[in-house]
Amino acid sequence: MSDAVMELKGEMSMLNVLHLQSTDLKEISQQIEAKRDEVPAFFLNSPVVVDCSSITDDLKKLDLKGLKACLTDLMFVPVGVRGIEPEQQAMVTKSGWPVLRAGPKKSTSKPSGKESSKPDESAKTDGDSEIQAQVSEEKATISRIIEKPVRSGQQVFVDEGDAVLLTHTSAGSEVMASGSVHVYGALRGRVLAGVHGDTNARIFCRSLDAELIAIAGRYQLLDEGDTDLRGKPAVIRLDGEKLIIEALE
Repeated sequence: MSDAVMELKGEMSMLNVLHLQSTDLKEISQQIEAKRDEVPAFFLNSPVVVDCSSITDDLKKLDLKGLKACLTDLMFVPVGVRGIEPEQQAMVTKSGWPVLRAGPKKSTSKPSGKESSKPDESAKTDGDSEIQAQVSEEKATISRIIEKPVRSGQQVFVDEGDAVLLTHTSAGSEVMASGSVHVYGALRGRVLAGVHGDTNARIFCRSLDAELIAIAGRYQLLDEGDTDLRGKPAVIRLDGEKLIIEALE
């Protein structure tokens, strides 16, 4: 029997998700182009998934072939469509789009009295609410510690909590976290905090030399003249829609 000539592996890669709120292709195209032009080097040949969950009732009005051509012309890589109804799948695939499975949805139905022994939510005391809040906050601050350097071409992704790197990251590497990113060394490559939309996330480092920084989807390429904190300890936070780089004391 001959040796295998290929190997299929599952890897964690960052995908941009385009959440559509309208079926107006012209308006969609203009907004995508404007977003791309903010940091064109970051979005160049970047894979994108189209989420149609907000427009399922009007999906027939959307020119899916035109949307795919638009994304390709803007130098994105169309990956697939998600968030559609089962009966819409044939229409989507006929337009040339793969259909992706959405993640599991949380049930919003209330269990019957026989099935549930949990107390009614409305009967919770203020003390109960406070405990719940404390538990949620504690869960959100769980951190993953990375002890080895992140080399060029490597990616670190922390889906829940902070990423804590005890050493440096190299140019061409990528670090992503749903919470904050802490780098106890030189920060190079690309770093993205708050990838699920946490605007309170921060980026901390002992030496700032990153190629790109991002918090909650707000991106900025770092050129030599963007900050006087190059090579110095820094903290990056989000103020509205603007990324603020400050000295880390």
